[in-house]
Amino acid sequence: MEVSSITGPWPAFIAGMVTSLHCAGMCGPLACYIAPKPGSASSFATVASLYQIGRLISYTLIGGLAGGLGMVALGWVDIYQHSLSRFLPWLLVMFFLLVAFRIDKYFPKPAFLTPLLMRLQQRAQALPRPLSGLLVGILTPLLPCGPLYAVFGLALMTQSPIRGAEFLLLFGLGTLPLLWVVQAAFSRWQGAISPVAISRIQRGLALIVAVILGLRLYFFETGQGGLFCGTAM
Repeated sequence: MEVSSITGPWPAFIAGMVTSLHCAGMCGPLACYIAPKPGSASSFATVASLYQIGRLISYTLIGGLAGGLGMVALGWVDIYQHSLSRFLPWLLVMFFLLVAFRIDKYFPKPAFLTPLLMRLQQRAQALPRPLSGLLVGILTPLLPCGPLYAVFGLALMTQSPIRGAEFLLLFGLGTLPLLWVVQAAFSRWQGAISPVAISRIQRGLALIVAVILGLRLYFFETGQGGLFCGTAM
């Protein structure tokens, strides 16, 4: 039995759901930025849908690139006769714990990308709103977000372009429900929940997921004869 059979793809999806509480505060205002002007022939639903499609395309491409880079750069590492991808589920547990204890705010952020992102967004605003929404969605991964770039780092550990693309696609799908709600009712949502409450909900969910996933992995590993003694992925 492989460890993937006990974890499956759901941790990446759950990671997206947990971090979407943080992403809503950063990406939610983009709903106003890409909203069609009054009297425009484009509907808000169309623009928002293209924005989300652009995000998912970008995440998938970055995941495939990260997985390919991981395969080349990390493929030579051999720990306990396992590739590094063998430890990805445990790294996901660590990621959830870092979010739960707010250590993620210390993650490095490539702030130098922000001016470039702003310039590109300004140029995109001059385009028709549907195309603008799609381009802004594609550019969203450039936002200086510590947890997001930590997830990109985890995609490296898949050591496979296909698995890396799948990993980040599922992460993006996990962020989709809340961001869609925020975009649909941004003005009402903005003041409905305080940032402190959002942070507490996010930390609580991250801790619960870390405990559940950690326990499942622990009992799986020990059932195979000891930690990290299962069959290689």
